[in-house]
Amino acid sequence: MNTGQTMLVLCALILLGTTVFSVNRNNLNNGTILRQTELGIYAVSLGTSIIQRASGMSFDEKTIGGSSIPSSVLPVAGVLSTTLGRDSGAANIVGPTELAQKDNTFDDFDDYNKFARDTTIQGVENFHINAWVYYVNQTKPYSKSTTPTWLKQIDIAVNNTISRKVFENPNETIDKGTDTIKISYIFSFY
Repeated sequence: MNTGQTMLVLCALILLGTTVFSVNRNNLNNGTILRQTELGIYAVSLGTSIIQRASGMSFDEKTIGGSSIPSSVLPVAGVLSTTLGRDSGAANIVGPTELAQKDNTFDDFDDYNKFARDTTIQGVENFHINAWVYYVNQTKPYSKSTTPTWLKQIDIAVNNTISRKVFENPNETIDKGTDTIKISYIFSFY
């Protein structure tokens, strides 16, 4: 083998090594994207389940049991609750066992104000859910209102702590990062 052939073989090996390295890196990136997508789907599902449970309840403490407020009445203090959150005497449930418990202390939409829960999905990740409920103005852009209105908004934040070592170089110093999904929903009395 002469010098020209040796150079061609050497260039071919360098080209092959570069190609293998590039393909391997792309496969790792695809795995990272798939994992992040999976975590995002779980987070959206958890947030949506809270919205579905809350929107299936009465609008306000004063409308529980089918009692209705005439449409001619303005939403002033005394007609709708001015305080949002769990009713007095109801302890805030925080923890993974909350999913298995009956939520008999949740009886209207705004009981989810300041709601917090940690959830572990086996083999996937740990998630932390926070919810806040407040009245919003009836005109766009639906800003927060300090007085009761016919609209309430729930904002949900679902956080998960992702081990970055799964995605990046294990020798890097960044160990964990937080990914947050935020969902909002406006609930109307009518």
